[in-house]
Amino acid sequence: MITQFVEELPEGMTTPDFTRKPIALTIQEDQADTYKCFASNEFGRAMVTCVLNVIEVGFKKRKEFQQTAKKAEAKPLLKRRRADKKDYERIMHEYGVTDFRWMLKKLDEMRKVREEEQAQVIKNLSNLKHVEVKGDGTASFELDMDLIDPSHRIFIYKDGAMIPYSKELDMEMKHILKHIGRKYIFTIKDLLPDDGGFYQVDVEDVNIFSTDLKIHMVDFVVKIQEVKAMEREDALFECVLSKPFSKIMWMGKNSPLEQGEKYDITVSEDKLIHRLVVKDCQQLDKGIYAAVAGIKSCSAWLVVEADNDPNLRGKKKERKTTRAGGAGANLEKIAQEQQAKLQKEKEEKPKEEKKDTGGTGSQQVNSGDGGTGDVGTGTESSLHFTRGLSDVTAVRGQPAELACTLSSEKFDGVWSKDGEKLSSSDTLVISKDGANHKLAIQSCKDSDAGQYQFEAAGCKTKASLSVGEGSLHFTRGLSDVTAVRGEPAELGCTLSSDKFDGIWSKDGEKLSSSDTLVISKDGANHKLAIQSCKDSDAGQYQFEAEGCKTKASLSLGDGSLHFTRGLSDVTAVWGEPAELACTLSSEKCDGVWSKDGEKLSSSDTLVISKDGANHKLAIQSCKDSDAGQYQFEAEGCKTKASLSVRDSLHFTRGLSDVTAIRGRPAVLGCTLSSEKCDGVWSKDGEKLSSSGTLVISKDGANHKLAIQRCKESDAGQYQFEAEGCKTKASLTVEVLHFTRGLSDVTTVRGQPAELACTLSSDKCDDVWSKDGEKLSSSDTLVISKNGANHKLAIQSCKDSDAGQYQFEAEGCNTKASLSVGEPPMFDLDDLQKFSKPVIVRVGQNAAFKLAFGSQDQFEVKWFKGGEELMDGGSVKMVKERTHSRLLLRECLRTDAGEVKIQLKNDYGSVEATTKLIVLDKPGPPQGPVEVVSTSSTLLEIKWGPPKDDGGSPVTNYTLERQQIGDSTWKKLGKIPADPIIYRDRNVSHGKRYSYLVCAMNAEGVSDPLETEYIMAGILVFPGAPEPPKVVSAFKNCINLSWTAPADTRGTTIIGYMLEKRKKDTTQWIALNPVNEPIEDEKYAVRDVIEGAEYQFRVSAINVSGAGDPSGPSELVCAKNPDMKPRFKDPEDFVVVRAGNSVRVNVNYEASPLPEISWLKDGDPVAPWINIINTEGTSQLVIPSSRRSDSGLFTIIATNSVGQARFDIEVRVTDEPKPPGPIELEQNVHGKVIVSWAPSPDAEEDDRLYYVVAERDSITRMWKIVADHLLTTRYTAINIRSGREYHFRVFAKNDMGLSEPSESPTWGSNSLKVTPAMSSSTAVSFERPPSVLVPLKVHTHPNGYQCYMTCAVSGCPRPHVTWYLNNTSLASNKNYYMTNAYGVCSIYILRVSPEDNGEYKVVAVNCFGKAECTTKLTIKD
Repeated sequence: MITQFVEELPEGMTTPDFTRKPIALTIQEDQADTYKCFASNEFGRAMVTCVLNVIEVGFKKRKEFQQTAKKAEAKPLLKRRRADKKDYERIMHEYGVTDFRWMLKKLDEMRKVREEEQAQVIKNLSNLKHVEVKGDGTASFELDMDLIDPSHRIFIYKDGAMIPYSKELDMEMKHILKHIGRKYIFTIKDLLPDDGGFYQVDVEDVNIFSTDLKIHMVDFVVKIQEVKAMEREDALFECVLSKPFSKIMWMGKNSPLEQGEKYDITVSEDKLIHRLVVKDCQQLDKGIYAAVAGIKSCSAWLVVEADNDPNLRGKKKERKTTRAGGAGANLEKIAQEQQAKLQKEKEEKPKEEKKDTGGTGSQQVNSGDGGTGDVGTGTESSLHFTRGLSDVTAVRGQPAELACTLSSEKFDGVWSKDGEKLSSSDTLVISKDGANHKLAIQSCKDSDAGQYQFEAAGCKTKASLSVGEGSLHFTRGLSDVTAVRGEPAELGCTLSSDKFDGIWSKDGEKLSSSDTLVISKDGANHKLAIQSCKDSDAGQYQFEAEGCKTKASLSLGDGSLHFTRGLSDVTAVWGEPAELACTLSSEKCDGVWSKDGEKLSSSDTLVISKDGANHKLAIQSCKDSDAGQYQFEAEGCKTKASLSVRDSLHFTRGLSDVTAIRGRPAVLGCTLSSEKCDGVWSKDGEKLSSSGTLVISKDGANHKLAIQRCKESDAGQYQFEAEGCKTKASLTVEVLHFTRGLSDVTTVRGQPAELACTLSSDKCDDVWSKDGEKLSSSDTLVISKNGANHKLAIQSCKDSDAGQYQFEAEGCNTKASLSVGEPPMFDLDDLQKFSKPVIVRVGQNAAFKLAFGSQDQFEVKWFKGGEELMDGGSVKMVKERTHSRLLLRECLRTDAGEVKIQLKNDYGSVEATTKLIVLDKPGPPQGPVEVVSTSSTLLEIKWGPPKDDGGSPVTNYTLERQQIGDSTWKKLGKIPADPIIYRDRNVSHGKRYSYLVCAMNAEGVSDPLETEYIMAGILVFPGAPEPPKVVSAFKNCINLSWTAPADTRGTTIIGYMLEKRKKDTTQWIALNPVNEPIEDEKYAVRDVIEGAEYQFRVSAINVSGAGDPSGPSELVCAKNPDMKPRFKDPEDFVVVRAGNSVRVNVNYEASPLPEISWLKDGDPVAPWINIINTEGTSQLVIPSSRRSDSGLFTIIATNSVGQARFDIEVRVTDEPKPPGPIELEQNVHGKVIVSWAPSPDAEEDDRLYYVVAERDSITRMWKIVADHLLTTRYTAINIRSGREYHFRVFAKNDMGLSEPSESPTWGSNSLKVTPAMSSSTAVSFERPPSVLVPLKVHTHPNGYQCYMTCAVSGCPRPHVTWYLNNTSLASNKNYYMTNAYGVCSIYILRVSPEDNGEYKVVAVNCFGKAECTTKLTIKD
């Protein structure tokens, strides 16, 4: 796939493409994946994919793994980071692990373990979003999560440490966890660099999610600036960063912007310059745009100006090819300088780590959104620093000074150190001289070091003050040494700091330690020792450190007394110690010290000592009087050296960045701590000297470089160096330009007018002209200048003042037009007529008309309630040459108000107002209703008048009343509109009433104001009941009971409110609201958690509300009481067709949970029989049953309380085989004996029986004549002559009927025994009752309906009676019983536990009785 980034490709350019694409591979491994390859350039991107297929083979050779230690190191890192799959190879490369697939497999195993842990506390986890830095200075990450238990605790960790957080957005906490539904959003406010780190979310002790927040330390060197663009013109925002950044976030109107048709986002190759182009600007695009880099941001306005070209009015404007905006500076040059600065900092970083002091002199100035954030680069029209603070290095005990200069003298500022405000004191002086602001420290201490800031009107500049020992120098230099051949010799010197190393050289060649030469360092002391001197060792020796050098000569002598090391010149710092030392060739000689010819001896401030051949003079604290020529003499040998005392050289004021105008002078200056030092000026590393355009000067300790007329080539980095002390600053040269040009002005005759513009410099002269003629100030024309602002003011404009005005300064010019005219006007008589109010009723039309004289072209607008009306809908506007009309159709009450017409042209506008009054019924009275007084016989209430009286005054109010519990409202009548108060004297104490109040005016009655229920009399609450008693407790229910309070306070108790509280908590939770009282004095609490302990309390409720709560009940645990196992309605017989699975479910109750075991015929069940046990249920499963699985199964449940067992007969069978052949025999007339051979299954199935069906030739229908026959013989009766009979015999068991066995035909042609003929006898149909269809067993849930039926016969018709547990139901109206043609039925509308038991039907006649029974079981 190829993606093209541009519409048209330049000639000779193409998008990337692949000349050879990868092919799919099949390998013998354990990990498959899809791989993608990308190739991109500035014109497009190409992508190709390849699939890696993985197979398993019978033989796999396992390679020994050789990187166990490295894998063990990378594995916890990947686990901790939760790295994306695409990052695995990079991370493992970093740790030297090459077996990527092994690691991925291990990570997959870890993932499964983690998911199992998470499944213990959460149901679902999705929509994980890693941490992201927002444009408002916050960072957040989010996830969707369902907790198994809502009470589980959520913990947030940063780098392993738990952090506190708030769940409320308005709390002043840094970390917030917001929970909405399933979504959890974690937010970090007010981001700081320390907020970066590794964050993880835990539920209880299970890790759920981890993410890494990286804070990029980057700032803006050049910020984006305000852009003014014309419609359909492109707008450009650009900025420069302090460090390379691949992508920043652009925001427009608080929404992120992306590359597309509307926006073009680019970044330079060095990733320092970032640009945003808003294409084809429209009015909708104007607003605030922002650039966000890390935790830093800057913003600026985009102003889109309308194109008012009269030639384009009514036409579509063409797209402009120009581009507005930009930073107004050479960003490429600034980026190059920043790149060089970064490179230099990178190179100097190792050196800076070794140094004791030093700084780069950073200056950060915040000049608001319109500035650039650098010293001297803001416009002259806003406050900025012309010279910012510079880093200063001071010496302990010496003074130091920090200074800056603002662009205006009118502003004061605030000094602070390390964020704390400073004020003048004995050791600190803050002063101001015009625009110059200064902070002076009298005597520096280590505590004075830190970050200093000066702030004025939002502008800031910062600098660091370092306190140290002063510039590096030698406190003791090298001394000439005369050594004896074959004897050792030593050269030594001492630096002012022990933090620097140095280089030894001899005659220009570098030296290093060897067998004969030892170079050593002890603190600030540096030593070169020669073990045995030779002639070749004689020469010039030098030691150099950080630019400081000292030299001495080594010569060889003959062995007479001489100096092996002479004195060396020393330069000491005032107040610091100093030392002069020399070494003789013999330890046996003493010597004499002198200064300027005067002998010296030891004192409190001077110590003379000798250590072997070493002689030393030490001055404890140097003063100016200690400077001079020192000499040591011993037996005619002399050595001399000079001691100089001076202040420590440093800068009291360093260089500051300067911005100059091309062609104008510029000055760079600094101040040293001493007047005795000269220095060297350089630019971009090249040394400078005075010339015709460059003047270098010195005034005491002040050093100055002045450029007479600045050019672009003068811009660059300037440096001043004196004796190793350096200070740097940048000079920027800008071209003179307008920061604000002239704008066209339209004014009215006789009114003043003003034209103004602003230059980038306040040092330029100006020239104003009109229509090509130069202007100067006069009585009517005032030309003025205020800094860089230039203004032309006309006191009273005339037609002759109209024209083209121009301002010019040093080749820069700007132009604008001034137009003079008159605004439109109304006729006074027409205006008076128009101002009269227009009165209409709701639904009527309102018309307005205002005439005006024929005038120049102007615009007419109508307004209602301050909002402009548009033609259309219910608004109709007409403009004629001499007048304008407005029609408002079907006015509503909301249309009432002020109606205004406005005439406007280029020179002004005029307005006329009138009033529209729309009459309607008033609005509802204003609530809430105030209860003025209440007693047992009086309720006095008060309310507010309607907010809208409908345009007509309210005359009356009507009232209706309803007592709580009633469904009707009672009319109370009318009351006058003033006063708005009502006294209801027909009330009862303790009763609550609600009122409907309606307002009336001439137009009708308002909607009602309905009050809340108000009680007559004061509230009387009942006393507290006794604490509730626990009746019983289960894991999901706790049953409570209580008694009514002894003190009801004379009121009626209407119910109770129950509350619960968990153990070790103080919060009581109501189980029912006050308006839904519990009427009984008992309650079953089902909202409990198994295993938790609770306390309960109860409050009595009367008409006033809930009274005092009772004391808490005893602690009760929500768990089932210990009970012996009990089986719940098990089935004792199960029949299954052979081949099907057997499933026997047995429900039980027990506490604690029992152990379950199963037996078959007294022995443990076979291994292939599955036993599945869950809480409250045990299931026996035989996957594929056989007849041999039939038997008696026993379930045994045993716990600590007892044991229970139950037997279940399981029969595995199939449909029976048909019976054998049927034989027919007749011995008695009218009766036939039907006999048959038994079914082959009769011996194995003891529940098998037979069914006989009969059919005759007359009815031709089969009917069952015998059922449940356990024998193989049946006597058929009522066999009539002349008919043919057929019989069928079925075998039947629990699975159903077999195929029938057919009998031979019995009938008229059959050869049977013929009975003797006798005289006819009467046939009797009388017989005792019998049950044809018995009752069935029924099981129903509580509350369901039940319908039981059976069939009985008998002659005469029997009398039927129903019994429940041997109690007649004939007089019980809860049961509905019928008897229709022998079908007897009983109907129970809703069964309850009282309906449990044995039901019996008894049928009785004179020949006997018959009965059948069944059981009805009611489930909970």
